[in-house]
Amino acid sequence: MARIESPCVGICSTTLGDTICRGCKRHSDEILNWGGAEADFRETVIQRIEDITVHVVGQYFKLLDKDQLEQQLNKRRIRYTKRFNALCWIVDLLRAGASRIKNLDAYGLELTTEAFYQEKNIIQDDPVNSTVATAYTSDLLEQLYQKINRTILEETDRLICEKP
Repeated sequence: MARIESPCVGICSTTLGDTICRGCKRHSDEILNWGGAEADFRETVIQRIEDITVHVVGQYFKLLDKDQLEQQLNKRRIRYTKRFNALCWIVDLLRAGASRIKNLDAYGLELTTEAFYQEKNIIQDDPVNSTVATAYTSDLLEQLYQKINRTILEETDRLICEKP
């Protein structure tokens, strides 16, 4: 029997009463029925998770080197869904240790200019130089992770509630 692919990352918050899992971003009904669901349904859910995540993460991070990010995830034994767009892996990285990241460059990442200034509430008329990408704190990355995760969950909930 073939293994059924799942976006599960081993952190199920639906057991704590959440309607949408903070780990895999699926609705509790989707999780419960996953094994018996049609392949088309499962693929639709997986695509929804990926699309929302890429959109939200892309507002805050630029991926400079996919291979470097993947090497770091493997080195640190962080679980991620390999088939997803690499921007999705950033959520897994931040979940596992946003507060321990000292240098985004080492992960092949940088903050978008908009994210840096939005989160730090900095207003500057001059063009931004390259030091902006590394001038951040672990607290900022943790705040970004919380904001990204909350936005993904809210968007997921909105899309599920819109279904007929």
